[in-house]
Amino acid sequence: MTKTLTLEGDLGTVDARTAITTQGSVVAPSLVTPAAAKKIDRIVCACAPDGLAVGSGVFFLRLGGSAVQRGEQTIMVSSAGVIAVQAGSDAAPNVNFPIIIENADIDVSGGDTIAVSAEMAGSDLGTGHIVVTLIFA
Repeated sequence: MTKTLTLEGDLGTVDARTAITTQGSVVAPSLVTPAAAKKIDRIVCACAPDGLAVGSGVFFLRLGGSAVQRGEQTIMVSSAGVIAVQAGSDAAPNVNFPIIIENADIDVSGGDTIAVSAEMAGSDLGTGHIVVTLIFA
């Protein structure tokens, strides 16, 4: 049994926990774990800021809710830095590659609700965006 849950969302404020509850055009995807799920086996996550402010920061993924056994799990998934572009020069694209966590081994109870949230910490780099896929086993 392999089932996935993909969620995405904006992180508009630094140092603020934000619930990640949408999936593109699906504004309210089910946050109930698959009935036969015993654990989150893999996590794929990508995030980046829009880079409208100078500084550096990190991104956390938080997995909780009644489905996550042994308490909330907090995982650092990315970092970013932005420096001011000199007048007349071209800015390099701000690209943060996805992180893939194999054998995540996070125990869950099937049929319960999972809460997925994220946070951008450090400097305010403008609006961040995150997408995460949880792969259940």
